[in-house]
Amino acid sequence: MRKTPEERLRKERIMTVVYSVLACIGAVFVTSLLFSAIATVIDLDSSSFRLMSSIALCAGCFGASFAAAKKRRKDGLKTGLLCGAVIFGVTLLSGIIFVRSFSVGGFFTKVLIIMVCSSLGGIIGVNSRRRFR
Repeated sequence: MRKTPEERLRKERIMTVVYSVLACIGAVFVTSLLFSAIATVIDLDSSSFRLMSSIALCAGCFGASFAAAKKRRKDGLKTGLLCGAVIFGVTLLSGIIFVRSFSVGGFFTKVLIIMVCSSLGGIIGVNSRRRFR
């Protein structure tokens, strides 16, 4: 049985979300693994770990929005900002649930970091060459 255009569009949207989530998790995992290896060799203070977690968050946001924008091939900035908003919401909720604290400075810093990295990932993802069809 053939699929209707609405069913194909729905499946394409679901696969875009799956690709972007996997890209985000993969990027965060790889950067965290790299930083863990560095931390075992070098003695670091707590501010270094905060910087490393921010870089891992940047890599995850960039990877998610890059994958989603490359899959969609249009509206890169919009796609990046949407991915960033979703990632920020998940980050904020998990921070409230697990850490049970909230700082205004950390809030605005995370918003800035996530939105900039996600926007860049979306723009670069749309403008990157397509290798396979």
